[in-house]
Amino acid sequence: MEGVEDPFVYSFHGELKNKSLDYLLALLNLSDAKDFLDYYDYDFHYIAHDLSTTADILLITCYTIIFVLALSGNLLVIFVVARKRYMQTAINIFFASLAISDLLIAVFCIPFTLIEATTVDWVLGPFMCKALNYVTSVGVVSSILAMMSIAVERHQAICHPLRSRVIQTPRRAVFLLTFLWIMSMTFVSPFLFVLQLETKIDPMTGSRYRFCRERWYNPQQQKNYTLLLVLLLYVSPLFVMIVLYMQVVHKLWIRKPIAPADSVVTHNPGINTATSLRYKKRAIKMILMVVGLFSVCWLPYHVVVLMRDFSFMQDGERNRLLFAAVQLVGLSNSCNNPIVYAFLNDNFKRNFVKVLCRHRQFAKMKGSSNNNVIVKPFAMATI
Repeated sequence: MEGVEDPFVYSFHGELKNKSLDYLLALLNLSDAKDFLDYYDYDFHYIAHDLSTTADILLITCYTIIFVLALSGNLLVIFVVARKRYMQTAINIFFASLAISDLLIAVFCIPFTLIEATTVDWVLGPFMCKALNYVTSVGVVSSILAMMSIAVERHQAICHPLRSRVIQTPRRAVFLLTFLWIMSMTFVSPFLFVLQLETKIDPMTGSRYRFCRERWYNPQQQKNYTLLLVLLLYVSPLFVMIVLYMQVVHKLWIRKPIAPADSVVTHNPGINTATSLRYKKRAIKMILMVVGLFSVCWLPYHVVVLMRDFSFMQDGERNRLLFAAVQLVGLSNSCNNPIVYAFLNDNFKRNFVKVLCRHRQFAKMKGSSNNNVIVKPFAMATI
């Protein structure tokens, strides 16, 4: 702008030293601070980034569907295992523990993650900042440990069936799961100390925003802990499960297996072994699908978390929407397992149908009873 004196080039001495921001903006013929930043092409990073209405509606719809499926499906799994005595085998107890973990994620994580994604700042207070993230982390860790336990149990039952008959009992499964839950609560306990409510003021609008964030002594500690979580809670468990199930697949499909650990005794040993082997193969297919869904659902989340904590991503609306999307994909794993059981496990499928049909019959009987209560006085009045 040659030939025109720009008032902003003056140093803040003399008459411009104690002037207000509004005065300076009026002097520059600008309406607000945003126009000033655009005018001087200043790259300013906003503190809070709100999502668009379309993104909010899409997230609310997807999170609601996943919440309903995860809540109803995992409650059904827990109900079937707890109510049916013959369903309380060692492997089904592990499935019930996995359902409890997914239920924790559904109840404590999905609704509040949605609130955090669709609101500009944290509105749930400091206690919920610690409690919700801690309970969610416990649920995720316990579900991973339960899947590893299922892999070990299936490996022992098929590759070492004689030893498995003695070692793997429902009581020992309960003791092992209790230990694993204690490990999960201990492993993520640092979140109780580093998660804090942080308040920031937007210099452009003067608005206060609260964020639930991890506050470590130095950034390197956060990076190390994040890397440790990814290695111990995703890479290592996935590697162990792949190795174990490769040995199981080799045993069932390539080598000639001996009688499985939980084979049913019949008068014809050949038919007994063939039938049990067929059920074993279906069970392994089901578990492989569970592990595959786990790896696919949580991979994008871990990649984005590593990119965020290692400063490869800048805070912004697009990246905030990306993080909400990968969280959605990861949390969707909590509703996958009951769906897999319903299609690939005959015992669960049969019991699911019984429970749902009984509930429907009860609803019809209740409706019929209510109708009788209403009709009866009318009939008596006409006599």
